[in-house]
Amino acid sequence: MSLWPALSLDCLDNDYSSLIPTLSNKHLVAGASILFTYVFAKLWTTGHRERGLPPGPPTTPVLGNALQFPKRFPHVRFTEWANIYGPIVSVKILDRTVIILTNPEAVKIILDGQGSLTGNRLPSHIVQRATGGLIMALENMDTQIWKHNRKAIRAFLTPVQLEGYLPKQRLEYAICAHIKRTTGSVMATLVYGKRWLQLSDGETYFEGINLLFDVMDPGAHPPIELFWPLKYVPYVERLGWAKWKPLCDYTKTLRDSLYDKLLEECEERLKSGVGVGCYIETVLNNQARLGMTRDEIRGLAAVLMDGGVETSASYLQTFIIALLQSPESQLRAQEEIDSVVGGDRIPVLDDFKCLPYVKALVMEVFRFRPIFPVGLPHVTTEDIAYQGYHIPKDSFIFMNIWGMYHHPDYFDEPEIFKPERYLNNQHGTKEGVNTTGFRDNLPFGAGRRICPGEGMAMRTIMHNTMNLLWAFNFVKDKSGTGNWDMDSYGHGSELAPLPFTCTITPRDEKRANLIKQVFEYNAKSL
Repeated sequence: MSLWPALSLDCLDNDYSSLIPTLSNKHLVAGASILFTYVFAKLWTTGHRERGLPPGPPTTPVLGNALQFPKRFPHVRFTEWANIYGPIVSVKILDRTVIILTNPEAVKIILDGQGSLTGNRLPSHIVQRATGGLIMALENMDTQIWKHNRKAIRAFLTPVQLEGYLPKQRLEYAICAHIKRTTGSVMATLVYGKRWLQLSDGETYFEGINLLFDVMDPGAHPPIELFWPLKYVPYVERLGWAKWKPLCDYTKTLRDSLYDKLLEECEERLKSGVGVGCYIETVLNNQARLGMTRDEIRGLAAVLMDGGVETSASYLQTFIIALLQSPESQLRAQEEIDSVVGGDRIPVLDDFKCLPYVKALVMEVFRFRPIFPVGLPHVTTEDIAYQGYHIPKDSFIFMNIWGMYHHPDYFDEPEIFKPERYLNNQHGTKEGVNTTGFRDNLPFGAGRRICPGEGMAMRTIMHNTMNLLWAFNFVKDKSGTGNWDMDSYGHGSELAPLPFTCTITPRDEKRANLIKQVFEYNAKSL
């Protein structure tokens, strides 16, 4: 007979079995106490600002600053916090740390200087659902999408390539039907070899990019990455649940259909031997060498279009608002351009370097109403130390461009539109300011995430601002639109003006006739 049954019986016979439930109860009580203590401590510390973090608004247990985080125009709240707590602010959203930089020097050291540690993006289930994970700007640096796209874009935007694009750009700039038509047709021609002869040709594109900006709006949707069960909340229209799901699905369907069609047209031209030499045709011809899939090529084209069309159009619309709001700036810029260009020819790119006030006007528009006032958040891949502060791994870092450009420590009367400040020094700052970290392309981002299309965008802006000033007068009309206030701007991730009207007239008959001649000449090449 086995020894174990005998032992068991002996134990029972001696009434030791009563010890078993007693010990189990004690263990259960102790375990429950430990579990309760752990859960309580975890909940109590969640949302709490750890020692070593930069200062910030008071937190509440568990939620941290979640209820205070702005849903619209985050740059306004971020700047308020910077004015109270300093140029480096920390915010807690549950157990995640958010760092807000309102200091150009901190941007230079943390984002520019440590780009390999601060170049990742916030993982977003919502954005992934809307894009299929094919948008370079929203992917981490270790992904195939980011590496392949970066390599291909560098080939597209070299100085030599940019010079080669000028003839096609001039052709589009001569057709002044609509700003969005112009910026859209430039990029569609260069990327796909397909011109937009009228604004309606780009209707699907503009609907798609505006939907994408809504998807990317940091305060408009639930924090799924911080509280994953929200991912499984069903869409219920009447209750307003999970409204982001149909938004993402419609955005993806619309944009995929547009970019699939454009890519197919390029492929068909190459098969028929009638290629036009556009960029995507070049990529398709070198697809094996680049190691890119068809979906990656489609995503690359979307990146180029997204970065070069809507943002440039939004800037130029804000530029026109500046002319409406500051007629004295418009007059001074026109006088300068007349002294250099005259009225017998249209400006060319080389004229811009001879127009210091026009450049100052361009830079002041960037300062006063930056297109991406807080940019897209960076994510740290390791702990970072800066000026005695501890920035933990996996922190989100926002670059508060608005706050920097509207800070009284850096600029005299920052809430006044004043291009003259850029005639005093390169960065428009007041006398004695430490300009470490300031740079002309600060509105285009930082580190390894700086916009790769900056050169193309600036050429578009320089060309069009000169043309608009040379050719037309802009005056406010009776509609009451075309204003600076935030109610005149959309509230997505991009600070884009809402539709507005104004009175636009040719400056004189000679210029009007020259515009017509240039238009008719270019129309023959359509």
